[in-house]
Amino acid sequence: MAALRLALALSLGLAAAACDGRSTAPASGDGPDPLEPLRRFEAARRAATDFSRLPSSDRLLGPDPIALRPVDPLGRPAAPGAPALLSPLRGRDALVLLDASLRELSRAPAPASPAGVAVMPSGEVFASGEASPALFRYVVRGASLEPAGRIELAGLHGVRDVAAGPEGVLYALDERAGALLTLRPGPARADGRLEVERWDEPIGAGPFRVVRLARHLIVDCLLDHTLVVLPVGADGRPLPGGAARIRHDGPIWSFDALETADAGGELLLAAGGVEDRPLDRTGGSFGYIDSFVFLYRVTTGARPEAARLSAVNVSELGVLTPKAIALSALPGAAGVRVVATGYGGDRRAELLFRATDAGLSATPEVSTRPLAPGVAAMAALGGGAFAYANPLLDAWLLDAGGEGAAVANRPVQDGGEDARSEELRLGEALFFTSLMAPWNRTDGPLSRFTCETCHFEGYVDGRTHHTGRGDVRATTKPLLGLFNNRPHFSRALDPDLTAVADNEFRVAGALSGHDPWFALSAADAPWLADLGLADAARAGLPPEALRRALMSFLMAFSHRANPAALGRSSFTPLERDGARVFRDRCARCHAPVLRSDDPGSAAPFERWEELVLASEGAIVWGRAGYEKTGVVPYVHEDGARVPSLRRLYKKRPYFTNGSAKTLREVLERARFGDARGRSAAAPGAFFHDGAPAGEGAVVEEGAPAGEGLAALDAAAIEALLAFLDLL
Repeated sequence: MAALRLALALSLGLAAAACDGRSTAPASGDGPDPLEPLRRFEAARRAATDFSRLPSSDRLLGPDPIALRPVDPLGRPAAPGAPALLSPLRGRDALVLLDASLRELSRAPAPASPAGVAVMPSGEVFASGEASPALFRYVVRGASLEPAGRIELAGLHGVRDVAAGPEGVLYALDERAGALLTLRPGPARADGRLEVERWDEPIGAGPFRVVRLARHLIVDCLLDHTLVVLPVGADGRPLPGGAARIRHDGPIWSFDALETADAGGELLLAAGGVEDRPLDRTGGSFGYIDSFVFLYRVTTGARPEAARLSAVNVSELGVLTPKAIALSALPGAAGVRVVATGYGGDRRAELLFRATDAGLSATPEVSTRPLAPGVAAMAALGGGAFAYANPLLDAWLLDAGGEGAAVANRPVQDGGEDARSEELRLGEALFFTSLMAPWNRTDGPLSRFTCETCHFEGYVDGRTHHTGRGDVRATTKPLLGLFNNRPHFSRALDPDLTAVADNEFRVAGALSGHDPWFALSAADAPWLADLGLADAARAGLPPEALRRALMSFLMAFSHRANPAALGRSSFTPLERDGARVFRDRCARCHAPVLRSDDPGSAAPFERWEELVLASEGAIVWGRAGYEKTGVVPYVHEDGARVPSLRRLYKKRPYFTNGSAKTLREVLERARFGDARGRSAAAPGAFFHDGAPAGEGAVVEEGAPAGEGLAALDAAAIEALLAFLDLL
């Protein structure tokens, strides 16, 4: 969350972008503390919570329609009432077939945590899931979506996105390993599994979106802040060499592209992301993190190049965190149109880049109109109409186009499974939209932003930025799992979520000139009615209620199940060896506790297997208090708070300063005083980095005693990597 204190984690963790300072809630003289009711609320919730069984938030937060794909491989509009769109429900492990009015026609099981869907030239449909190593295959018969086999992908835990090429190939993204898979499906066996040819190649950190054009494949690597544009050969496979790369200082959340009419390697590409410059903390808030739309001309091949044509600040237009944009050509070669929607803002912007004698104009013609926040994907329906997938509202939206046209809300039918309170829905909106600081401006370093600007889907953005304090730099920390991981943030050590929530309102709008102790009304955010909050908004949402709602969301915002542990009941021998090494080398700091501030909640080693492989994965693997482990500069004179190691695969890069790109690097740098007395250093000495010069001889089993600090041997590193992958 761009409004949370920098958690400058020294060990394997990351630091959250955040603030320092204490609460500024108004108090009247010697009267009662206005935050005291919130602290009582938090204490009661903690006392009533079984942290070993805290459910993951992916199902708790609703059905979450996350993507849209036309049923027709060429994207042609469907006839009225006929199948038109496919949409995965990430929170319900389902794939839905919709007509052009967004009426649900059919629903089928999907891979766990589905996020991607592709349509082959034959009309076959494939869906991917972040928590499944399989691609599910379907056929559309009439108005019915029918399962028709699957592709099993060995060595993967999940597939974030999938796309199809006209040659009958598929492209799958392994977000965890940073790999692009090119697949050629074959015939199905008797058990429904499809034979497949497969080619894997590294693509970058955090690949999460893939799109295939006629002659190009484009991959968005979130944590590398890079769009990779790959030329494609006649067989559909990416060609070696010739890739163009667009690199920004911060994450790129969306893109769309058009190939030029010639047969060369040129295309126009529009991208939505954070401002392309370093985040600036020196002003006491968060500077230069507006949302932008960028337009590029890209050439691949022998001389790949990406030339920026325009950069438009869309935060000032009310479009925040643009996760979905659409690029289209204007009639008669007159230029191009970009439609930008915002997950965190309540406007839609249309940017017209007119053709001129010198090329496309750098300054577009701009128009905007209202659109509820929460749009994660969009699909053109023809005639200027669009469909939107909106996980925040748990709905599909139908935009008929045209001036003043109303946008129809089509809630996902959820069979009563979604039992969220109004308070939790409001808290989610505060986190993912600009409601926490609705009066922010976009002037120079001043920015309009949301928590997700720095914490994509609540996790990280891959940045290492200057904190504004001395020479301290910090990477970003996930904001899931805070409820049982207090005190919060490495420098200030907020004692509870009450302090966190109050400080976030203050810091989010620190330079807006508006009192952070404010109330919201229906007029401030009319779209709250779509969240079922019309009555509450009409009655007014006072400052205490807003903070309590944010706290309720953070309490519920627990980590998703780890795909590496799903469906398992026992460690492999290598994982068990890793657990033993962790117990002996790491658990003193990264404690196996269910509540980080309660040493009495530690799980005995005999229960690790059960708790690690449970879907909750509830052990924090952290503790309260400061440590110094050599990752400098230190944020506090005593070091920094030991961070949680839950879901390490989502936390790259590692160390506070971002200097370790992989967990292997982290483990190879570790140095420690050998507890068996074979080191001249004290047995308790430990360095994650920066061990004293001349130290670090590798200690193998049975090796003679040596001087200095010991390092992990190769076998211990492999075992630890296997164990850490489960956390």
